[in-house]
Amino acid sequence: MHQVLKLNQGEISRISEYNPLDLFSGSSDRIHKAIKALFTTPQNNFRIFRNGSLIFGGLGGGTKNTNFMDSESFEHSIEGLIQVDDGLHTASFQQLLSETIFRSGVLDRLVEAQKLDQLDIEGAIHAYYNIVSQPCKVCRDLGDSELSRMYLSLHSISLEESLKIVREYLIAATAKDCSLMISFRPREDGDPGSAHNSVFLKSTNQSFDYKVNFIDLDLKPLKNMVYYYELDQKIVSCYTQMEKMGHGPSDFS
Repeated sequence: MHQVLKLNQGEISRISEYNPLDLFSGSSDRIHKAIKALFTTPQNNFRIFRNGSLIFGGLGGGTKNTNFMDSESFEHSIEGLIQVDDGLHTASFQQLLSETIFRSGVLDRLVEAQKLDQLDIEGAIHAYYNIVSQPCKVCRDLGDSELSRMYLSLHSISLEESLKIVREYLIAATAKDCSLMISFRPREDGDPGSAHNSVFLKSTNQSFDYKVNFIDLDLKPLKNMVYYYELDQKIVSCYTQMEKMGHGPSDFS
């Protein structure tokens, strides 16, 4: 839904083929599908560096379809890393990345933090207004509607409960917007071994040590709550308008 808004605002030139639900599915096949989709439409979600230099993906979403390096150039750039026949380097690298994500279980920890958001921004925003001791602008705009009555009870909870809701929402928002960095290094001996942080790529008969790090973990500030709510409303409004016009996301690919 956010992709539709970005397209409407000219931030991207096409809807991404990447579906986060595939990446977080815990299924090897679906993770592989997500990685392949990121190669097709990396936007600002996917970048590959070699020895510190960007070799695939851009530095922002942008409206251009071109990547920093096209697929053919990327294929040649990893020839010394992935030892397979010409034309198979990219597919093998995708498999390596997919296998590492699947076997490491690193996304399981991330999704637990994301699940701390129990009410979504449409609920958490009411707790925010409790904390800042201001009249709830959301309830004011909703008027005497069914939605307003549904959220009315959130203005009766304690300050401690409100703080918990907003704190957990911001932790979840941070976990949804952080970056995952995976570093690879081929094992010199090629031994598949049983090292905890290594993965064996059957298609190339190679073993790789890997290291996983999360970055951009600074907690989102309290003042962002209003921005998140307003963005959510824009996303819903844009998507609703698209549906009224009889369009689906695939129409914009």
